[in-house]
Amino acid sequence: MQKMIKRSEIALLLLVLLFGIVLLGITVEEALLQTLLLFVFVTIAGLWLAHNTASKLGDRKLRILGSFWMIKVTVTLILIYLGWWPMLEDSSSSASWGHDAQRFYLYSQELLANDWNSDSIRINYIGIIYYYAAVFYIFGVNPVLPALVNAFITFSCVIFIIHSAYSFAPYFNKKSYYISGLVLIPEFLWYDVTTSRETLMAVLLAIVILSVGSVLASVKKINVSGLAIVVSALIGILAIRTSMILSVIAGIVIMVAFIWNRRVSGLVLRFGLITLILGALLVGTIFQGIMGYFDIDYLTGLLSVPLNFENNIASHSGVHWSDKSIGLLLVPNSLLEMFVFLPAKMILYLAAPLPNITVSLSGLVGGEFAEWQRLMTISTSVLILLGFPYVLSGSALAWSNRIQFPALLVIPIGFWITFAAVAGGNMIIHERYRLMSTLLLFACMWLGFTQSHVSSVKRWATLWYGLLAAAAVFYMGYKFL
Repeated sequence: MQKMIKRSEIALLLLVLLFGIVLLGITVEEALLQTLLLFVFVTIAGLWLAHNTASKLGDRKLRILGSFWMIKVTVTLILIYLGWWPMLEDSSSSASWGHDAQRFYLYSQELLANDWNSDSIRINYIGIIYYYAAVFYIFGVNPVLPALVNAFITFSCVIFIIHSAYSFAPYFNKKSYYISGLVLIPEFLWYDVTTSRETLMAVLLAIVILSVGSVLASVKKINVSGLAIVVSALIGILAIRTSMILSVIAGIVIMVAFIWNRRVSGLVLRFGLITLILGALLVGTIFQGIMGYFDIDYLTGLLSVPLNFENNIASHSGVHWSDKSIGLLLVPNSLLEMFVFLPAKMILYLAAPLPNITVSLSGLVGGEFAEWQRLMTISTSVLILLGFPYVLSGSALAWSNRIQFPALLVIPIGFWITFAAVAGGNMIIHERYRLMSTLLLFACMWLGFTQSHVSSVKRWATLWYGLLAAAAVFYMGYKFL
């Protein structure tokens, strides 16, 4: 590793460590020692992971992961102080109070204060409260600690995605290292800073889907450590957002159907996986009963999604729908409408919060949570809309080569199923929900960017931008005519 580290990178590491230690030393009052030790550990450990990945995959250009990681650490610290910590200083009576991440931050401390008794905490899927409570229990309580933990977990997942992507693709080329950009997806930079649950869910979903896909495609063999990681990720999904286990099951069933392995053992493996995942449905119900009060009825919940708008948060008086709201227009009134409206809702999820591009500079300087969140999500939406032809061409390439290179299908199946579950399973259009599929989206984009022919990308780009132009014309006409 030492031979691979350049002097410039050592200098950057020292600057990041110096910046972080001074900043934290001046500003952190609670659990300062633990915060400093965690900061130094994750910074150095992340750099080691980056260089170890470049070495194992044999692509020297992947060394840029180390620089990207240190940028992420620095941006994480900056965002904590500019946009997140000021939000936590508001009292519960403030008009800005009530965001999920803000409530999770306080509820996790309340859980600790009550000796892990969650009876007084009323939220769906209480597992996220236990997660942050565990972070506070181990390290202490301040806003920096969960941000550092989240950032390192997400970075570790990106490393795992990179290993998976390189093993799925039939070859890598001089553009393959661009997958390192997953480290700096703007909305992940932001939501990792907060005590949210979507980035953690994105990690857990990616681990399960890509791990199972690797085994089904015979890229990897089952081993004890890998199985333990997958089981742990499944437990995390069940605890934090149990309903998303349905998308995991759907993805695995589709991979079983299309990622062929003609060996008898492969057939046995498929049935074993389906049995394991279906068993998770029952475990999920029991698990939520143990951890909290929320009872789960998967079938009833699935069928009632389009039929209970009046009971959904989207219909509450606190949710202000704009005149001629597109989101309100796409609220389904039947199961059929839920599927019919799904493509349009998926486009809205990709574009949100566009076309609203206003960001207040004074709000950013003043540490306004909403403005920083808007800046990061707008940046991500622009990247998604510009790069989505690569997602489409990569998905088409994987499908057309599913017999010769079955592993190519793993990432597209994972993305499309997860994204469809997000768009179809939520009435309200909120870019925060799309995070659960964003890592797989950009991985799929990388697949098209590195593996697809230019002619294929151009065809899909023509179709995609034509569709966006038509959607823009409809939007203008519907809103202003």
